[in-house]
Amino acid sequence: MKSLAEKIAPDAIKKLIPYQSARRIGGNGHLWLNANELESSCRYEGQQGDYQRYPDFLPDQLANAYLDYCQTHTETIGCNTVAVRGADEAIDLLVRTFCQPGVDKIMVCPPTYAMYEFCADSIAAETIKVPLLANFQLDMAAINGQLDAVNILFLCSPNNPTGNIIAQADIISLLESAKDKALVVVDEAYIEFAPQTTVVGLIKHYPNLVVIRTLSKAFGLASVRCGFLLADESVMDLVTRLIAPYPIADPSAEVALAALTEKGISQMNAQTDDLITVREWFAGELKQLAIVEQVFCSSTNFVLVKFNTATCMYEYLCSKGIITRNQVHEPALSNCVRITIGSKESMRETLLALKETEAE
Repeated sequence: MKSLAEKIAPDAIKKLIPYQSARRIGGNGHLWLNANELESSCRYEGQQGDYQRYPDFLPDQLANAYLDYCQTHTETIGCNTVAVRGADEAIDLLVRTFCQPGVDKIMVCPPTYAMYEFCADSIAAETIKVPLLANFQLDMAAINGQLDAVNILFLCSPNNPTGNIIAQADIISLLESAKDKALVVVDEAYIEFAPQTTVVGLIKHYPNLVVIRTLSKAFGLASVRCGFLLADESVMDLVTRLIAPYPIADPSAEVALAALTEKGISQMNAQTDDLITVREWFAGELKQLAIVEQVFCSSTNFVLVKFNTATCMYEYLCSKGIITRNQVHEPALSNCVRITIGSKESMRETLLALKETEAE
């Protein structure tokens, strides 16, 4: 019996022979003359390692380290993982693997991360939009009514830019509904801020579930560009056919591996706890301001704030040298600004700037 992944993947992907890079072909020996690499590394100031060789085509050590990390929150994973160049590449790979250009469709639930639609647009795949309800939860009836028409449903939990958790019972219900229809992709970029809500443990029960992760947020490694896809083997087999020859640079892998050690994870957890404390304090202070209509509950490292002023608060804060994220492009988020949580000093400065506009 064919898996769902095999059913919905275009023939071009199923027939695709992965690019056979020198590192992928591999071999045993001590003299490596197969990849047009320099025999010895050039040494540059500040360099830590030898970088004349191409990296592994799929860095197993990094993938295994990430699986070990995932199991700190989930008893058994029961899935495969692959390291990619950030969550954005993971999204792009999924769309290109399972959507035929100009034919297939994806579904998103705005307001949410814009890259899902962007990647679909890049291959002329249509995006069906089912807006979130007023409480930022899923419109289950509307999603189920159109699930037959799509190959991939993208969900983000905790969601960007709203900051809330999508009800896990709804995700499970959709996995059941989509079992023989579509992949359900859950983007968990901010999961370290609400680790108990992860759905990674469900992959062993639902091979149509794919989870996206990243080291860019809580781990603070945005410039390293290291993300992960977690999925059933049937899905991963097809996705990895499309991955570029050398997806993770060795310096990036070295930093990522250090982050995934016991010491690195402990440091990340401490930083995350501090950010959550600052976030809750900042949200409480915002609620005291007359110009603030609502501060939405957040399970991320940002807060979404709705203002009640005629002044564009995004532009006002910019004038004070404080750059936030304007949400004016989202119909459901008029007068909303997304504010990343920084140090307590940075948030005090932001509060002071907001208080000044009340006095003007």
